[in-house]
Amino acid sequence: MTAVTKTVRLSGGSERSIEDAVSTVLARAAVSIEDIATFEIVRVGGTVGGSGVPASYEVTLDITFTVRETP
Repeated sequence: MTAVTKTVRLSGGSERSIEDAVSTVLARAAVSIEDIATFEIVRVGGTVGGSGVPASYEVTLDITFTVRETP
């Protein structure tokens, strides 16, 4: 039987980097979502500090996981 998947869209951020923002969202998702298979970055944004450098990073991810079958 072919696996059935579901995709949810989640957002989160970090003050360190885009990569850290992605890791933060995935780690938080893994707390309540099992069998995460893939992710796709839908949006990247952030804020700019007073000196013109990035102050924070925000990402929006589509996270896909396998739907478990009922026994």
